Amino acid sequence: MPKDINIGKNAVVCKDIEVKGEVHIGAGTILHPQCKILAVGGPIIFGQNNIVEENVTIINKSQTTLTIGNENVFEVGCYVEGTKIGNRNIVEAKARVLGSTSLGDNCVIGAVCSTKKDEVIPDNTVIFGDHHNRRTQTASANQSSLHTRHLEYLREVLPKFNHVASDSQEAATHSSPTHPRKVKQTASH
Repeated sequence: MPKDINIGKNAVVCKDIEVKGEVHIGAGTILHPQCKILAVGGPIIFGQNNIVEENVTIINKSQTTLTIGNENVFEVGCYVEGTKIGNRNIVEAKARVLGSTSLGDNCVIGAVCSTKKDEVIPDNTVIFGDHHNRRTQTASANQSSLHTRHLEYLREVLPKFNHVASDSQEAATHSSPTHPRKVKQTASH
């Protein structure tokens, strides 16, 4: 049974998720159904306005805290380990951040690409293609406004089609025959 999780103001947390251990969800962050946030070693702390899509697994196997910055997007089916995820990163569909990798700011891990284990990815790095090529990008000035519109859309649509934790006292259960799980919202919206 996981510990309680802390959920920040204006966060949208769908009930059909799996959470283990100490997890702090920052203000405005959105967790889609079927994602897994597994703090099996140390805690996981999300910053503000992150988007975690369906079938994403974010896992902290280390005893140290996995810190995730602000305005990151974790797309469908990606897998993230690591020690630090900076701000405004995109981990695309089925991409993998492995080991104790540290990801800087404004990075893109392309679809089906992966990092090496235990590496430091500098700011503005893009990993792409069949051979996991790398290049440096220039940060886009309008990326922040696109991310804001994406968040607004999800805050409107997700509650219409999914069960979400609606207040600070609501607890939702998601269980399998062998592993009961409980998601409890402990901070005010």
